[in-house]
Amino acid sequence: MPEKVDFGAARKQAEDAGLLGGGGFYKYREGDNRLRLMTKCLPHTSEFNGQKNFKWLCYILDRRDGKVKAHFMPHKIYKAIEALQTSEDYRFAEVPMPYDVTIHAKGAGTKDVEYTVMPARKETPLTADEEHDLARQKTLEEIKDALRDKQKSSTPAHDGAPHPAVTEDELDGAVPF
Repeated sequence: MPEKVDFGAARKQAEDAGLLGGGGFYKYREGDNRLRLMTKCLPHTSEFNGQKNFKWLCYILDRRDGKVKAHFMPHKIYKAIEALQTSEDYRFAEVPMPYDVTIHAKGAGTKDVEYTVMPARKETPLTADEEHDLARQKTLEEIKDALRDKQKSSTPAHDGAPHPAVTEDELDGAVPF
C-alpha cells in the first residue's frame, strides 16, 4: 500500500535533532546572518592538518529559524562583540545580549572569509519559547567534554601514531542537543 512521505521534513527533523551534519552547530552563510549571543563564550582550540585553530564556543539564537544552536565563534567576531559591550551606545553586561547582531559574511565557508558585525538599533526581549530553548540545552562545559571524548575516541590506542585532530566541521551532529 502506498505511503505518503515528505523527504524534506524528515531531513529537517534529523538536522534539528543533531543527527546530520549542519544540525546543532551554527554555520555562517554568505551575506547577512542575524543572531543573538545567548551565553558566555569559552575558549576552544582544535587542530586540522597540523594547524592550530582557535574559536570561542557559545550558544547563539539563529534568527533564520528561531533555534538556539552551539556555535564556534571566530575570534574576529568575538572582538567586535567585545567592542560593542564597552561602547557607550551598545553597552551590555549580561548574556543573553539585549539585542541582535547582524554578521555579514563575505566568502563564507572559505579560509579568507571577511566578517562585518552590525548591532541592531534597539533592544528586544527574548520570547518565553526562546528562553525555554536555551534552558534545555546542554551546558557549554558538557559540549567541551563531549568534544574532548570524541577526539579521544578517534585516537589510536595501540600504535602510537599521532591521532587526527577533530574540527568543528567533523563534529556537526556529533554532540546530541
